[in-house]
Amino acid sequence: MTLTRSATAVKEPLPRDYKKWFCGTLIATAGNVAFTVALQWTATAHGGVAAGLVLACGVLPQMILLLIGGAVADRVGPRRVMIITLAAMVSVALSLSAIAALVGTSVPLLVLYSTIAGTINGFHLPASSSMVRRLVNQDQLPRAHATQKAGQQIAAFAGAPLGGVLAAAGGLASAALIDAAAFAVVVIALLSVRPDFTPAPAERPTSLRQDVRSGIRLAARDPLLRPSLLVMAATAAFFAPVGPLLIPLLVRMHEWEATAVGWILAAQSVAFFIVAALVSRRGALNRLGPTSAAGIVIMGVGVVGIALTPNLALAIVAASAGGLGYGVAATHLTPLVINASPPSHLSRTTATMAIAQNLSVITTFVGSGGLAETVGPATIALVDGLLLTAIGIAALGARPFRQA
Repeated sequence: MTLTRSATAVKEPLPRDYKKWFCGTLIATAGNVAFTVALQWTATAHGGVAAGLVLACGVLPQMILLLIGGAVADRVGPRRVMIITLAAMVSVALSLSAIAALVGTSVPLLVLYSTIAGTINGFHLPASSSMVRRLVNQDQLPRAHATQKAGQQIAAFAGAPLGGVLAAAGGLASAALIDAAAFAVVVIALLSVRPDFTPAPAERPTSLRQDVRSGIRLAARDPLLRPSLLVMAATAAFFAPVGPLLIPLLVRMHEWEATAVGWILAAQSVAFFIVAALVSRRGALNRLGPTSAAGIVIMGVGVVGIALTPNLALAIVAASAGGLGYGVAATHLTPLVINASPPSHLSRTTATMAIAQNLSVITTFVGSGGLAETVGPATIALVDGLLLTAIGIAALGARPFRQA
């Protein structure tokens, strides 16, 4: 089996509409990350329980509405849905800024904002996630997706410290103004692009409930989507707890300085960024399935290394390996899933993808935290790494995935 890059995808420049969209989302990501940091800081001033409540109120309605939001986007078009949801977010952010400046940031206000934002995101995220595929050719998707991922990393690096400055200097009110301006930039970008979208035939009307069921049936029955989504969910389940949960616990266990957490996570992020930038520049490998599986195996090896080493330098090297594998898997597996979906179901497929990952991550976050207290974080990290390696190997057992 020979893995080669797609020459056509590398030679052809990405479309102008995609570049407009990319620039708009880059600004929006930086603004939203800055606002999120300020929101988290403001919420923690009311205590851990209040901060957790604010976070949960943003996640729960989003999770509940994702499939419905995907069905709506596939029915009326993602561009129209995004313009409406982003305009709504601009209004909500401006309202939050005004209220916070006038009466302060009470817990009920923060909970109300998170609930409204989570509800809007339930419709926005499926439409947004399907936009890249509608703006580029199928063979350009891996490059476009990698470009987006690399850009998001840069935007997050810029947005996080900006959020800290805004939280300290101007508070949540100023951060909300930045967020509103960032959303407005994306609206302007959307007004100037024309994504590929063909409405469902009028002679075969269906209800929204039927559209949702159709998306679920596709994910459950398609010979390529089903194993791909299962691999994606399983990988997210055992890799997601490593960075925010297990690495800080391992650092405490080894009695390293707190800065060690930053170095390890930075090594992982830098390795991911390098892979995303390379794929953006040179293109992905043609065999998306086997390449994704290889990336997952490398992720597992990296996590095993983090679990077993008592040396900080070696932990940084292992984290770099994990980030490298994560970059390879992410830049190949997501395009594989999106390209496997028919155009009529793109937004519903991305919604199913998000739900599969989020549900598995929520479950393992809770379980990993409790088990780490019982058997130790090194054991949990070791098990996670071994399971990731097994997932990568087992993924090749599905013929459609292996041949993709």
